[in-house]
Amino acid sequence: MLVTCYYDIYNHPENITKYIELFEKIGNSGIPIILFTDPSLVSKFPSITVIGIPLETFELYSIAMKYNGDLPLHRRPKDTKEFLSLMNTKIEFIKKAAELSNDDTFMWMDIGILKIVKNKDRFINKLKNIKKCKNITIPGYWGFGRPVSNDIKNMRFCGRFFIIPRNHINAFYNHSRHVLNDFCNTPHYKLTWETNIWYIIEYCAAKDIIDWYFTENDESIVLNL
Repeated sequence: MLVTCYYDIYNHPENITKYIELFEKIGNSGIPIILFTDPSLVSKFPSITVIGIPLETFELYSIAMKYNGDLPLHRRPKDTKEFLSLMNTKIEFIKKAAELSNDDTFMWMDIGILKIVKNKDRFINKLKNIKKCKNITIPGYWGFGRPVSNDIKNMRFCGRFFIIPRNHINAFYNHSRHVLNDFCNTPHYKLTWETNIWYIIEYCAAKDIIDWYFTENDESIVLNL
């Protein structure tokens, strides 16, 4: 089961057409998909299962949005509080999808991922043929062991895509909730990217159940599996 979402956190309604076009080829591929979006946008995504749920009802998003401190120093203009909050909600979308599906394996994919993919047919064919994974499987750029900074995006993991078996979802969700809560409520931390949170989880609690593989910022995110 492939899981993704679209929420207009920047209040740019014109962007939805772009993302619908980007995702259309995957949406029409026959891959089982659950997409979460605002209830007002459900009709915009044909051919797949669309769940309309207000973003504010998700626990992880709410934890992050309550944060009132400084944001990371080395961030892009798009890395707003709303964006960081949404990125940290990915595992909760997976958790909700697992409640709605009987599948054993779930794949997270950012809705706009095809913008970095050249050979889209090869990429989608690989998606269709991904086998069940024993562990949480996440691609990334950095090896294990680099220090984490509040102000820099840790590139141990690429947040665009990951695979998680059903039996690991609740534990990874609970770890995410605890670490995110600490980062948002402890003075020497701050709200940060989901990949920083995931690295803390790997380093402190989940190294034995996370399989990592190297990727570039291109179709190797899936093809290197």
